[in-house]
Amino acid sequence: MSTDLSIESSVAIVGLGWLGEPLAKTLQARGCRVAGTTTTEAKAERLRREGIDALVWDINEPRPSAWPVELAAQTLVLCVPPGKVDDYAETLGRVARLAAKAGVQRLLFTSATSVYGGLGRKTEADAAPDSARGERMLAAEQAVRHSGIPRVLCLRLSGLVGGNREPGRFLAGRRFEGGDEPVNLVAQEDLLRFIPAILARHDWPEVLNASAPHHPGRREFYTRAAELSDLPPPQFGGGGEGKCIDGSGLSRWLGLDYRVTDWFDWLAARKARG
Repeated sequence: MSTDLSIESSVAIVGLGWLGEPLAKTLQARGCRVAGTTTTEAKAERLRREGIDALVWDINEPRPSAWPVELAAQTLVLCVPPGKVDDYAETLGRVARLAAKAGVQRLLFTSATSVYGGLGRKTEADAAPDSARGERMLAAEQAVRHSGIPRVLCLRLSGLVGGNREPGRFLAGRRFEGGDEPVNLVAQEDLLRFIPAILARHDWPEVLNASAPHHPGRREFYTRAAELSDLPPPQFGGGGEGKCIDGSGLSRWLGLDYRVTDWFDWLAARKARG
């Protein structure tokens, strides 16, 4: 099966943010026709100057009566974090249903591994939230899955790092429990390899995890990250088995390995690049 995106491919990205914007540029560089949304005219103008067909649309506002013609596409990527959306599941469900009526055939939803509760190793079959955030995310998955779009893939992302998301700043100078809990992270650079490869295939499963295979303890990782950023390290209490997200299914299905296989090497390389 070919994994090259053809010039006839078309993708709409709702949410040209930390992931959506570089994804749009990556897809365009591969010959894909891409349009997307942002919430401010200033950012839309910048993106247009950079060659991205950007539409100003705040999905918290009343929805249009029809799917915007600027977003006509075969595939929709919903790339909007819950912190920026009111009534997350209902709002994303409305957006997806509107896209379905316009003939969108596929939807990739960037979900999160917060849908996994409890302790130990978690695979795609283990969704059982134990937090309000996890319940909200699982409800959003269900809403987009029932939108009427023929094929829906929920890509459950672990903690996001890379780009302007510097992990040394996340916990610097604060105190936490659970210093021995494993970290579950995925780098932007790997997502920008994986997502285009997903979009090039048609045999989508319903759910995949994106989580790098290295899971050091929180104390060790965030202390090193803060030190390399010249920030005060966090303080941790001991203990904590935590959960460990298994992202190997995505790698096997695509036939692509994660590039980030050691987070300490990754931190050092970021420091070296300045």
